Amino acid sequence: MSQHRRARAAIKAVEKMPDLKIIRKKVFPDNRGYFVETYNETEWSEELDFKEVFKQDNHSFSIQGVVRGLHAQPGMGKLVSVISGEIFDVAVDIRPGSATYGQWHGVTLSEVNGDSLWIPNGFAHGFQCLSKEGAHVAYKCTTTYDPRTEFGIDPLDKDIAVKWPMIDGMILSERDKSHKSFAEHSSSHISL
Repeated sequence: MSQHRRARAAIKAVEKMPDLKIIRKKVFPDNRGYFVETYNETEWSEELDFKEVFKQDNHSFSIQGVVRGLHAQPGMGKLVSVISGEIFDVAVDIRPGSATYGQWHGVTLSEVNGDSLWIPNGFAHGFQCLSKEGAHVAYKCTTTYDPRTEFGIDPLDKDIAVKWPMIDGMILSERDKSHKSFAEHSSSHISL
């Protein structure tokens, strides 16, 4: 068995929102670069009790300052990883009745730290690109994209108050700028 097949990952729950998980993967550097196993269904299921089934993989590239999100789709969980660059990744609890409803958690994900963030159904997701060279972000999704049910929350919503690291130089799409506030979504009873 090669050294690379002995790769292991560790899962740690986020303290204030334990349904969010940081997944730390082992990186194998050598004189050629490095190798990292980004996902292993058997190992993660058997050894880490991570039993999610993924239906779609996405890849985005963003330039420095770009904020994508906050996006949510009923039934969709996401495993977010950075291929190159660095992002500030954010999850907002939008589950009515949850003890952390309306609260957010942010974490830095990068090619250097190799961490991933598991965001289950019931959370809105967004990120900001921090690196000058831009960032390639890959995410595995538990359902396929459905434009009929996907929705967005204003990433600058004052009630949620995400502390984006780069306010100066922030770049938002017209679509993300036009998203409703969290309160407007809450009053229309978010369906997850």
